[in-house]
Amino acid sequence: MKKYLKIFLSIFLIGLLQSCAAPGKKPKSVHGDKPLIDTAEIIVQGREDMDKKVIDGPKPYDTTLEREDKRKTITTENIKNYVTISDDFTRLKQLVSLNFQGLDFEYVMSLMADIAGVNILVGDEVSGTVNSKIENVGWDIAFQTLLDMKTLVADIDTANGIIRVHTPEKLTAQETAKSARAEVLKKKIALEESVEPILAEIFRLYYISPTQAKTTLEALFATQGAEGTATMSNLTITVEDTTRSIIVRGHEPDLDTIDAVIREIDVKTKQVLIEAFIVDATSTFAKALGARVGAMSVSERGAKGTTTISGITSGGNAATTSAGVTLGAAAGTISNQGISGTSGIGILKQIGARALKVELEALESLALSKTLSQPSVFTLNNQEAKITQGTQIAYQTTSDGTTTTEFKEAALSLTVTPSIIGDGNVLLDIKVNNDSAVAVEGSDEPGIKTNEILTKLLVSDGDIVVIGGIKKNTINDSKSKTPGISSVPVVGNLFKSKNKTDELVELLIFIAPRVIE
Repeated sequence: MKKYLKIFLSIFLIGLLQSCAAPGKKPKSVHGDKPLIDTAEIIVQGREDMDKKVIDGPKPYDTTLEREDKRKTITTENIKNYVTISDDFTRLKQLVSLNFQGLDFEYVMSLMADIAGVNILVGDEVSGTVNSKIENVGWDIAFQTLLDMKTLVADIDTANGIIRVHTPEKLTAQETAKSARAEVLKKKIALEESVEPILAEIFRLYYISPTQAKTTLEALFATQGAEGTATMSNLTITVEDTTRSIIVRGHEPDLDTIDAVIREIDVKTKQVLIEAFIVDATSTFAKALGARVGAMSVSERGAKGTTTISGITSGGNAATTSAGVTLGAAAGTISNQGISGTSGIGILKQIGARALKVELEALESLALSKTLSQPSVFTLNNQEAKITQGTQIAYQTTSDGTTTTEFKEAALSLTVTPSIIGDGNVLLDIKVNNDSAVAVEGSDEPGIKTNEILTKLLVSDGDIVVIGGIKKNTINDSKSKTPGISSVPVVGNLFKSKNKTDELVELLIFIAPRVIE
């Protein structure tokens, strides 16, 4: 009996030791509104000589750098002024005192002309007398007051020093006739120019498409037609796609202008290399990454618009999300962009895609993250680049007795449109979609759960954008037991264990744009 008791106690102790050796993980609490990238908790871990400067978001290059002037004059067109009307003479501001009683209006205008030393012509249609007393007012005000009393208007020609006084109807008729004469003169000039030879030249294009060049040139040379339509006189443009050329017929001055325009618009477009790292990150990933890249501890206090970092204060907009505020150092910095709707958006500065890849591989070896994809793509400036990774989900539908197979796409897609700015920055228009298939109750057709992030960021060339906010919660229930003895009633419960893990994982996307000269 003692022998069996010893065996039983030995088995009991072995099972108890195994149960103690493999305790269940403590369930992680899930706070839906707590970000995974909490930059306020990131501390320095190994870069003691870092430069303690504040980086409030992405900074442009040094403003003291010379900026190339991109504005160039191609042609200067002097437009003839066929109708010259000015508002006033600058010398007609002298103070005057006037007292007119029953004087003829034309005679009053003669007196006003003598006072100011100008020529005033009164139309034949103007008549009547003036009764007024004016003291210490400007000549121009007194003159305008006299016109208002008689509902008259004046055309002031400063170039020739002549003022014409008429009724509104008469002056309108005169201006209409003057405009008609100007139109006749322009037609005469056009007829004189039409005797010049019409040339035809071929312009070879390298970067801009012939159709786009034609559209630009037609808009430049278009004149407004009688019914508001744009017309081109004595100038025709023909597109030749085979040789990437345009054939232009017109006068030599127009061809010279076209040549100057093409030299400016037919230029090599810069390219942008978009490197992306798509990562599933645990809740401790951010702190570990911050320690590795040498980020600083950040606190948020003070009035709105002030960010305090390790006792150094800088002006700017205070952070508006729970993800923290700006932090960083000269070598390896992170700054929070405060973009609503996401829990982790920021900038990694002066890290570089290659160094980031090394850090991500190191963190993945510690089971803090998992790199899902590392796509890279070249795109032209202001052109969209799209990276998609996913699956086509097949399902069957039946209609009129015919069964067909259709597909729905559930994919992770990243769309980036870079715009290179002249000060050394890149404007990124970013769209992230993380779609997954879900079962729909009562339907064979799968549903698509969509998570989407839209944002625009201004970053320096070479910085890395960090985008987060797409989370997924994984709950795992596991059981362990000692074979055999765990089946014994009552006592067997001592040899069983249950483990429940509640893990929150966030999808992080690192985007590294780099301008290729």
